[in-house]
Amino acid sequence: MKYVTEGYQPADALRFFEDISAIPRASGNEAGIAAYMKKFAEDRGLEVHVDEHNNVIIKKPGSKGCENLPPVMLQGHLDIVPEKNQDTVHDWAKDGLKLMITDDGKLTADGTTLGCDDGYAISYMMAVLDRNDLRHPPLECVMTSMEEIGLVGARKMSGEHITAKRMIGMDAGGEGGFLASSAGGNYVYIKVPFNYVSAKGEGLSIRVRGLEGGHSGGMIHMEKGNSNKILGRILYNISKECRFNIASITGGFKGNAIPREADCVIMIQDGTAARAREIIAETEKEIRSELAFSDKGLKVLVDTASAEKMLNIEASQRIVHLSHVLPNGMMMKSMAIEGLTNASLNVGVVTMEEGYVQYEITVRSAEDSLVRSIAEVVYDIAVTAGAECSIGGTYPAFSFDPDSKIRKLVMDVYKETTGKEGVIRAVHGGTEAGVFRALIPGLDIVGLGPNSGGAHTPDEWVDLASYKRAFDLLLKVLDRLCDEK
Repeated sequence: MKYVTEGYQPADALRFFEDISAIPRASGNEAGIAAYMKKFAEDRGLEVHVDEHNNVIIKKPGSKGCENLPPVMLQGHLDIVPEKNQDTVHDWAKDGLKLMITDDGKLTADGTTLGCDDGYAISYMMAVLDRNDLRHPPLECVMTSMEEIGLVGARKMSGEHITAKRMIGMDAGGEGGFLASSAGGNYVYIKVPFNYVSAKGEGLSIRVRGLEGGHSGGMIHMEKGNSNKILGRILYNISKECRFNIASITGGFKGNAIPREADCVIMIQDGTAARAREIIAETEKEIRSELAFSDKGLKVLVDTASAEKMLNIEASQRIVHLSHVLPNGMMMKSMAIEGLTNASLNVGVVTMEEGYVQYEITVRSAEDSLVRSIAEVVYDIAVTAGAECSIGGTYPAFSFDPDSKIRKLVMDVYKETTGKEGVIRAVHGGTEAGVFRALIPGLDIVGLGPNSGGAHTPDEWVDLASYKRAFDLLLKVLDRLCDEK
């Protein structure tokens, strides 16, 4: 295999990154990567456990002289968010990623997510497990499944094979920033039942395009356009003057990504298709102005369309109403930590299933009580509108520990290495740190990682120079842990 990253360091970690990038591992499809990791461990004579959910734990004894020290847990997730550009041909069940290096030294992928979230963690662990010249305490490398769809793998783990009481989590990028807190959250699912009727009227296709998207936690405060909400506003404005039925509606791909695209076909019943086009253009102009400084690429494409069937008028009106009124975006900012979003929600996915349209909404907050309260607001809006609603996928917050010893050690090593002060980071995104803190009471946790960006989008990247520095920091921390008594 010819490696795109040949000539870059650390060579072994980057080769492992490319190896796993060749294995399809979208959330829920981790059987292949779990089997690969099991063989990787067995080929090196390491203890390995794979559970029924494709979570993987690989253990490595401490290096000479460090065998009897307390173990440390290294942790990351196997799965990636399967986002791609509309014109990119990629089968997430079969195809590996096509990696590229930009002129400014960033690793990215051609038309798809890169999977650095959380491929860097897996490749770091593989390199540490593979090397025999490192100084380190006993290692418990925990690689979870289905993280990107609600921390599912971690929440289903039993913890029976984990003995470590300190954890270095590696799903927390930003060189020099060390994760000390993250949000909890849940998912709200709304179903609008419908019946099909024979299509009639003038058909219009409405497509929202050109938005940047992004992580629905870490980027929710940046006022990126939400394609589902934009489409809802367009439909609502049309409904003020035109009578129509919805023939189809979809938007977004993952609940934890701000949706970039949304599509709808409507059948106009009262001969006002020309006016509908005018309303769409007027609404697009308004929203483009509103997003001029945060997401300036918005395009709304309108074409004639046809359909054999459409939704009944009551369901159509209910969908227009919900698409318009559902809250979205940052709800509260933190008054304790500057720049931190304290509560938000994201209308992430709209799909059509057999007999109903479903909304998937992600709710996040550093306060479990706010997660519950916001979800209940959405629930009440849905049921008042005559829809079905359920709340699930709840995961706990990772609360700040001012006395964390592992975080102090990591930040001390960082300062000694770089001469710079590290920064304590709190993120408005769900991490498995909260799950593991609940699973293993008293677990001391810190998160670290390289500079990267564009998570959950086809523009995802990692800076290769930073990738090396973050890996070197990890090795120095493991070495320093051998000095602790």
